[in-house]
Amino acid sequence: MSPTEILTPIVLGLAAYGYVRFLSQRLWLTLVISGGVAAWISLEFPFVDENALTWMIVALALVMAITLSRLWRDDESGTTPPPKPRKKPAKGQQEIVIDGTNVIYWDGEVPELYTLREVTHALQKRGYLPMVFFDASTRHHLKDKSLNEAGFAKALGLHPSRIIVCPAGTEADAFILKYANAEGLAVVSNDRFGDRAQQAKGIKLVKGAIAKGKPILEGL
Repeated sequence: MSPTEILTPIVLGLAAYGYVRFLSQRLWLTLVISGGVAAWISLEFPFVDENALTWMIVALALVMAITLSRLWRDDESGTTPPPKPRKKPAKGQQEIVIDGTNVIYWDGEVPELYTLREVTHALQKRGYLPMVFFDASTRHHLKDKSLNEAGFAKALGLHPSRIIVCPAGTEADAFILKYANAEGLAVVSNDRFGDRAQQAKGIKLVKGAIAKGKPILEGL
């Protein structure tokens, strides 16, 4: 086989993967662009009887791509975040927001759920009730695709309503800052949210580290 014959299916496969991925994150933008490309191609390859089969195959491929993109999105997102937690703070407790995807990296380059659990427990001992936010990709970082809100809650010893896994194609930062602003809460994270400085303005940020297996929190 020639290099062209070898590379062609690989390039087509990567293109299909990228197209489905883009559909899962920017559905309507992708469809608008696809419609524009189809209109341009139709100038040279019009919608006539002799081309009907080809255009039907293209339409079927598009429907399959959209279906796959929806399944992909559902698989990554797990669940969408509830507008309000069901479990309220007990008397003497104060809520605090945790950037879970950031905290799992506090003890080195390898993400560890154990690190987040230690930080969560340390905050609870100080009388805080954590609300933990995760990017949809966090379970992939932890190499455990089974993790969802219930799974994270069990691992951290929290009520499931205290866990929010943000939808795929979004950033947890936006949800974290919006919730913290609305409720007037501090945020536990080493992320300075520089790209969202306006949203982060006025929010108390608590940074930290792990020393000898124990969390150190600065700013509480």
